[in-house]
Amino acid sequence: MTPLHRADQQRIAGAFLVLSFVTFTVGATLPLVGAKGNSKIFTLPVREHLQAVAGNPGSWRWANLFMSTAVVLLVLGMTILVTMLERVDERMLSRIALTTLLLAALLWLVYSAFRSTVTMSAARETVSTGAVPPYYDPWSQWASGLFQIYTVLGCVGLAAMGGSLLMIKLVPTWAGWTTIAISVATLLHLLSTGNTLPTFHYLPCLLIGVLLLIRRPLPLGPLPAQ
Repeated sequence: MTPLHRADQQRIAGAFLVLSFVTFTVGATLPLVGAKGNSKIFTLPVREHLQAVAGNPGSWRWANLFMSTAVVLLVLGMTILVTMLERVDERMLSRIALTTLLLAALLWLVYSAFRSTVTMSAARETVSTGAVPPYYDPWSQWASGLFQIYTVLGCVGLAAMGGSLLMIKLVPTWAGWTTIAISVATLLHLLSTGNTLPTFHYLPCLLIGVLLLIRRPLPLGPLPAQ
């Protein structure tokens, strides 16, 4: 593989990471805007939340589709990035990062599936009967637990990636420290409040992605024989 191909690989990884942020932002914004949007839909009490979902079902479905796509793009970008890091023998932190981010992505996809099916069904029943269906509360608590585990895994994975980037200097040192700082701050926020914004996972991805796109590719050592 030639240096040109390595440059392409770096830019593809950067593009995936930037697109993951953009896609997630679009998904998170859809239920908030428009004539049927509700700017507080994610923080409303259960009954009001379900009513808001029922009042804007199309945006809710598209929002979860976009956010599911975003986590897939994130994993694709990180997979390429880890491949690049492994070529210079930084395997431990980069593999920890990829493994935990893969597990986090799987949990997010399950969580999104819950919101696209169970939440939608409960929203319709709430509007038709005027009461939250009894099955929704235990399911909602289960989904909340998934979200919390997803957040912890995502923070651990991104912090490990920040450490890996500090060792290799593929991006500036401050970017690695910023990634670690955002991950630690997000984790502390979750532990202190019991909840946090998944958007915080995508901020380091945006930063790393932009730097991969604009920085001159570094020589990453000899590649394995093809």
